[in-house]
Amino acid sequence: MIRDLKRRRVKTSLGKEFSPNSLSHLLSNKRYIGVYLYKGKETPGGMPRILDDDLFYRVQSMMNKNKNAPARTHGEGEYLLTTKLFCGHCKEMMVGYGGTSKTGRQYHYYMCKNARKKKCGKKIVSKSYIEGRVVNECLKMLTEEKIRFIAKKVAEECAKSPDNLTAKALKKAIREADTAIENLWKAIEQGQAVEMLTDRLNKRMAEKAELEAQLAIGENKKITLTEAQILAFLDYVCEMPFDDFNKRRAIINIFVQSIYLYDDHFTLIINASKKPLSIDNIPLDDIETAFEGETGALEGCSSLSTPAPPKS
Repeated sequence: MIRDLKRRRVKTSLGKEFSPNSLSHLLSNKRYIGVYLYKGKETPGGMPRILDDDLFYRVQSMMNKNKNAPARTHGEGEYLLTTKLFCGHCKEMMVGYGGTSKTGRQYHYYMCKNARKKKCGKKIVSKSYIEGRVVNECLKMLTEEKIRFIAKKVAEECAKSPDNLTAKALKKAIREADTAIENLWKAIEQGQAVEMLTDRLNKRMAEKAELEAQLAIGENKKITLTEAQILAFLDYVCEMPFDDFNKRRAIINIFVQSIYLYDDHFTLIINASKKPLSIDNIPLDDIETAFEGETGALEGCSSLSTPAPPKS
């Protein structure tokens, strides 16, 4: 993102180039959801919002999750299973590392965070191997019949009214504002402190208008995809070459919730409609754990005598 912003010569509000810190500050700035900040005090609704809470807090969740995944792009491009691959023994996250042997051969692999601290005996696994196995298992489920079923179900979800938590809260607040406005009108008609009540009425009506505007923005963001469009996308992904990077990334991002890796099998949990589906005892027969006697410098992690990366 930073490289793209620099390429397009987009600057920060201070006229400087974006950095990891300035981008992080931008993505976590509560002013975008209408929270006014002054001397450390937060005032919700103190300024106009331009983002809904759902989107803002999804971003915060992703940022917090990525803090525990420091090695997404070492060496051999993107580590596709980052934040999804866990040690089957201690349940700790496995992260990607790159290594180089004395002969100059490069290795790219995932390692349990506790194993790196010598607190777990989990073997490391080749990046290309485990990513390929996971993608292959997902593709086995994408039969023509299942692709059509997925396309139909996703299209049905898209066709539903976007009644998420934010929309529900806004509709409830609008109903409350309507009730308050009606009560204020009745009080004014009865001659009770007309000037004060008129001021409160105007504020309530402005509040309702703002709530209705927020609701309209949220409902306009509704995603509408037809069954034919979804079917065409899934067919396109399946027809791409197996080793195509974009295909692997799409399959993993769409279908994989998590993987628990043991030394001889893994449990794959896919995103399903109601609850995850586990696929157990997928053999990993050819995992090896040595450099064939070679030792070398490891890039991006501490030096290791044993274990070493497996063959890819």
